[in-house]
Amino acid sequence: MMKKLDIEDLRPGMEVVKLSSEIWEHLPSLYNTAGVIQSQEQVTRIQEDGYLHAFIEIKVPGQSLDNRLDAMLSKRKETIPEKPREPFEKEIAIAQLAYENAMVHARRIVNDAKLGRKVDYESTVATVDAIVDSAVRNPDTLICLSKLSLYDDYTYGHCINVSAISVVFGEFLGMGKEELTALGIAGMMHDLGKTAVPERIINKRARLSDLEFEEIKRHPQYGADLLKRQGDIPINIIEAVRDHHEKFNGSGYPNNRNRSNTSAMARIISLADVYDALTSKRAYKDAILPNKALAVMYGMRDQAFDPLELQMFIKCLGIFPSGSLVKLNNGFYGVVYESNPNLPLMPKIKIILDQDLHPVPSELVDMAAQQAVGKDNLEILECADASTYKVNLKPYLTRRI
Repeated sequence: MMKKLDIEDLRPGMEVVKLSSEIWEHLPSLYNTAGVIQSQEQVTRIQEDGYLHAFIEIKVPGQSLDNRLDAMLSKRKETIPEKPREPFEKEIAIAQLAYENAMVHARRIVNDAKLGRKVDYESTVATVDAIVDSAVRNPDTLICLSKLSLYDDYTYGHCINVSAISVVFGEFLGMGKEELTALGIAGMMHDLGKTAVPERIINKRARLSDLEFEEIKRHPQYGADLLKRQGDIPINIIEAVRDHHEKFNGSGYPNNRNRSNTSAMARIISLADVYDALTSKRAYKDAILPNKALAVMYGMRDQAFDPLELQMFIKCLGIFPSGSLVKLNNGFYGVVYESNPNLPLMPKIKIILDQDLHPVPSELVDMAAQQAVGKDNLEILECADASTYKVNLKPYLTRRI
């Protein structure tokens, strides 16, 4: 469906439709070059050239992510298709490079926001595109790195992790490339509003006062306002940033929106945000194990989260997410290499420690494949805390066997 728009209302992300020459002749001030508006600078150039109007493409109801998500969730509930994946050991190096580049970029955009400078949207697109490409090739590498890549500052690492985890979940649901990029950008920018909150509140180790908590609750709106002032950020990204702390039952902030009034992107980012916060070490709290974090979140269904969305999020990450240290029924320890959404109790694991926590030659075991041929009865008993045993898991996952 097309809509005529005044040029001053044109925004990046809108798609201009080319009309026939006959119509254009009667509208000499019509901007008639087809394509997606890429930046606010492009809008400014169009205005300076004297154009007054443009026709843009309006998505037909039922085609947007918000309207498609329920069907996508139901489809994933019924079946999870097998997809070709790049081998973990090949993709992990590429994913690690994407993470390192994202870290540099996250520092830059957060610092720019703190200093009141414009956030570089085009560079953010390129940075997130690399994360999206890696998620499509092998999502387990990103989930693994989100827990094993330790950064000095939680703020920057959290931005990257929320972006990556959101993208992995979106890819699991079947979102397209452009949607995944927008989702990843919103995830990376979701906490920019905290740059407008006094650091004494952000970094406070003690319990926040009521007034301090009220100020924290304003950060999603601060972030949305910051991005809106830029003029080059698509509205769906701005809304996702604004609404990432809203809840299923309407008890969230800043506007007490319930599920029906919150975008699908915001709800996905909310899941990734809470998961990463629970599984990350902070100055005032220890991290909890990934499987326990998912159990905590499961207890928040019908309140903070839509039950089906949460169920599929857990299925996406796996009961034992990639990068988890697990204790086996033979007493040995392994690290989860790749999850198995169809058989969540039987991921691929790399056995790395014996019963006494001494290193052993790494052995990659596909638990599902072993069961299929009736070989062994290897089972995962529980997740283990690598920090308690002072085990650095990253080398086991970022090097070949």
